[in-house]
Amino acid sequence: MLGLTSVCVFLFSALALAVSSGYSFGAGGLLLASMYLLWKRPRLDLQRREYLLIATLLLYFGVYAANMLYHGDPLREFDMPVRALLAVPVLLLLMAYPPRAAAWWSGVSIGAIAGAALGLWQFLALHIERPEGSASNAIHYGNVSILLGMLSLCGLGWARRQRYAMAWTILLIAGAVAGIIGSIISGSRGGWLVLPLCVCLFASQCIKARRKHLLPAILAAFIALAAVVAYALPESLVRERVEVAVDDVQKFNQTDNVTTSIGQRIEMWRTALILSREHIWIGLGRTGYLAGKQRLADEGKMDKTILAHTNAHNDYFDALVKRGLTGLATLLAFFFLPLVLFARALCHSNSNTRPYALAGVVLYSCYPIFGLTTSSLTLNIGIIMLVFPLVILWPLLRQHERAA
Repeated sequence: MLGLTSVCVFLFSALALAVSSGYSFGAGGLLLASMYLLWKRPRLDLQRREYLLIATLLLYFGVYAANMLYHGDPLREFDMPVRALLAVPVLLLLMAYPPRAAAWWSGVSIGAIAGAALGLWQFLALHIERPEGSASNAIHYGNVSILLGMLSLCGLGWARRQRYAMAWTILLIAGAVAGIIGSIISGSRGGWLVLPLCVCLFASQCIKARRKHLLPAILAAFIALAAVVAYALPESLVRERVEVAVDDVQKFNQTDNVTTSIGQRIEMWRTALILSREHIWIGLGRTGYLAGKQRLADEGKMDKTILAHTNAHNDYFDALVKRGLTGLATLLAFFFLPLVLFARALCHSNSNTRPYALAGVVLYSCYPIFGLTTSSLTLNIGIIMLVFPLVILWPLLRQHERAA
């Protein structure tokens, strides 16, 4: 069983961006393997923290599913909160049979490298302006790519203690660089916002561990990479996308232009706030939200260019307008309660547990930022790449805590 969970954990990240729905191979394998717990009942040794994580997953599923039933939303909408429910048996399985650490760290780095390779092929050979990898759109591809890259960096502390430390370090650094490259070529500007936060997190850990000599190297590596891509290349995608963003904001401020990417987002956020006032506690549901948009468009209170969008391109506004304050509070708990648990573990971590606690903090720091400019939890890849890394990292963290 330990071998099976390790293989599934590796495949989950390694195939995430390189194969269509590649994350499903590992996630599905773990879910099927969790049925083993029905007749083989190993000792789980669950603590209050595990019960809190399980309660958070069940709360998200329960509130969102009940809200969808109340509003009569299409059955396909239930697909997203069900992912949180399915993560619970996987958590229990991995608490009993934690995967090998090498399977996790090699998976995230190879996943970032494979995703960047596919994205570069689409960009250079197929001349796709904004590569999507194997994801459904460029935004989610870029966000998952940079997430895998940042998670790869978290494993450097683990790599130093391995037999082939240099090889592991090179692989993880390559994964980090590949993750950033994938994000850059995707043109997904929202994902770039996590870089300063991650730099601060890594720098604080270097200072805490009294390895101050690594701090300039980490900061210099990120700054150099950003400078090379943003300014040295003849036709920098970063510079181009930033200039477009500035121009979009100026057009919206001057003429209320909603034909641009940022203009449409602002219009969607404004519309969501207007509609959310109608049913502030339980929201409108997906059907009511779309009907409300059509009504505002017919009344001339909303630009018709955003009618085709089924979400508010912001996790928080989308939760507010569809699920009300109840749904928004549930979303905030879904994001920030695991973050608090990982952050507390990081504060009390040692050299063995620190990589997993840091990875958990990075995971749950990135997603609230991703959710500012897109609805990251409305697609399979978005919610799966949040809840399954959670239920993989936590058992690894607890395993090393017990060993210590």
